[in-house]
Amino acid sequence: MKVLATINKEFLLLVRDPGGLALIFLMPLALVIVMALIQDNTFRELQETGIDVLFVDEDLNALSAGIERSFQASPNIRLIKKEPGAPPLTQETARRLVQSGDYQAAVIIPKNATIALRDKTKRAVKELLAHYGFVPRPAAKKDDPAVELQILFDPAIKANYRQTLAAAVEKKIAGVQAEWLTDEMQEHFGGAAQKKKIKIDFSRMIRVNQTDAVANGQPGIALNAVQHNVPAWSMFAMFFILFPLAGNFIREREEGSMLRLRLISGSQFPVVSGKFIFYLLVCLLQLVLMIGVGLHLMPLFGLSKLVLGTNWVGLILTGFAVAMAATGYGLLIAVYFRTPQQALSFGSISVVILAALGGVWVPVFAMPQIMQSVSPYSPLNWGLEAFNALFLRNASTSVILPDLIKLVCFSLVTLAASILITKSRTVS
Repeated sequence: MKVLATINKEFLLLVRDPGGLALIFLMPLALVIVMALIQDNTFRELQETGIDVLFVDEDLNALSAGIERSFQASPNIRLIKKEPGAPPLTQETARRLVQSGDYQAAVIIPKNATIALRDKTKRAVKELLAHYGFVPRPAAKKDDPAVELQILFDPAIKANYRQTLAAAVEKKIAGVQAEWLTDEMQEHFGGAAQKKKIKIDFSRMIRVNQTDAVANGQPGIALNAVQHNVPAWSMFAMFFILFPLAGNFIREREEGSMLRLRLISGSQFPVVSGKFIFYLLVCLLQLVLMIGVGLHLMPLFGLSKLVLGTNWVGLILTGFAVAMAATGYGLLIAVYFRTPQQALSFGSISVVILAALGGVWVPVFAMPQIMQSVSPYSPLNWGLEAFNALFLRNASTSVILPDLIKLVCFSLVTLAASILITKSRTVS
């Protein structure tokens, strides 16, 4: 009965505190929406956003035409050969536009690039044939610089954009060179027969199949702003349950309520347990509301809809484990510190540190190596890893079980410490 009475008392205290309700329910909802909107472009892949690329074609031949076709076939690159109402682009104009930040990149194909590259290809074939005695060895060329294609980048462009553009140009050049090599070989061995040249499609010889390594044969979900921020900031909000918990606990102690309870009964276990159970339920309600925002409210802001995966049992167990850890930590802070200022100051700073280490602010894979080695010691990292495994990889419960065990053990340790501290102060 004392446990139920404590739960009822905590409920009345919370509903009579509009500021506390806003802190644990409204503020996290606003925070997760704002953070998801801010980080959306950071998580969005290049193929989703696309970039404008200036294309300066001074070659006007086969090489530049092939590169242009390759870019035009790409859904994530918008090729611009001239601005509206302006003449075709020159190197100087493109450089000025990229330097000013109007465009993120420019590809420049110099004059006679096709002729120079074809000559180099012919020479390479002749040297190969001469090595095996089919033709005389060609005269050595002292000054034979490489054909230079330029890609100008805005310094503010992301590194993955640079890599994608450079890889696209290099891939097309390699394809053109392979085609010209086969043409030269056929021209040599065809001799006077004048047989029709065949075209060899090298792209059909090998195919790279990209799939996600997920469990249960279910398709994986790419990490995006919603999939990261909803579970991450849900846990952050759950750990901030220490504010109303510590505030009410210390207020009762200062007003003498705790002393009267001690005089009635020597055991503090029912009181502590009642507080733990009530705020555990509050944390679960926070999680349900945040998931509801991800499912129904995020799409209204143009963001992706939260995908929960298929393991509902794992999701429920993870929610309970995180809620237990958050409540246990808040209870320990409330019991240990003697003033609200001490409890709230230490509690808020420590939660922010644990969140940063756990990957809430920045995903763990984007952290420096030293921070990645520290991150696994944060309880928020255990919860986030479990949520990611469920949402992104459709993992089974056995996969996330180690993280759940760590969260539950953390909760039990903090709860036991809270009871021991309360008991020791009662005796003293």
